[in-house]
Amino acid sequence: MKTKIISAANQKGGVGKTTTLVNLGAELTRKRKVLVIDLDPQGNCSKTLTGQRDFKFEETVAALFDKPKVVSIVDLIQPAKLNGNSIENLYVVPADVQLSRVIETSLTKINRERILEKQLAKLGDTYDFILLDTPPNLSLTTLNAIQASDLILVPIDSGAFSLDGISPLLEAVSEIKEDEGNYLILRNEVDSRNTIINEFINEELEVVQDKLLPVSVRRSEHVGQANAVSSPVRFYKSGSLVNNDYRKLAAFLLNLM
Repeated sequence: MKTKIISAANQKGGVGKTTTLVNLGAELTRKRKVLVIDLDPQGNCSKTLTGQRDFKFEETVAALFDKPKVVSIVDLIQPAKLNGNSIENLYVVPADVQLSRVIETSLTKINRERILEKQLAKLGDTYDFILLDTPPNLSLTTLNAIQASDLILVPIDSGAFSLDGISPLLEAVSEIKEDEGNYLILRNEVDSRNTIINEFINEELEVVQDKLLPVSVRRSEHVGQANAVSSPVRFYKSGSLVNNDYRKLAAFLLNLM
């Protein structure tokens, strides 16, 4: 199977990019080998998938952008862990706050938008899926993720301003990919009781109806609880309705790609 690369991106923060990617990755590992690469200096994805909340990593993804000709992504990969035990089929390249500094110094590098793409080529088809978590902006790491991706997953939540980050993102996709790019919008944290907001979001999404995923993820306290203990929902509350949403999302993407 040829490796499929999916990034989660949206210029607006708080829409669930990291949570979506972590739980999608956990579900995909039921049938596939998955690598998650954290490209956000906040490192929330790294914290969840390694259990290390104090950023004690010898090397992080920052090294790829700082010394791309010296450092290989192969040397940065580590098993994802839960309670100190490795999670089968799930691996991670962590990020930390040093990435912010490195991004600034990398802006003068030639072909800087392709740094990640060139590194991923070194992996061949070792992984079935590579998932890229991006920061809530169009920084160098986000542009690298867009360039490297086969599919861009755009999560939106149920907030009235949740769609604000889509247009700038899609403009960047168009410039980098030289076409519309392959993207899909995921409705996240959907609360069926909030009819006014849901009607508003539905109206706003009519113009991109063909890009809207047929599956959505409901709002659930289990997601926050799982994040609090550095666990994907699958391993925290496997029988929950929200975990079933993530399972459906994974199944849809497996069939699509």
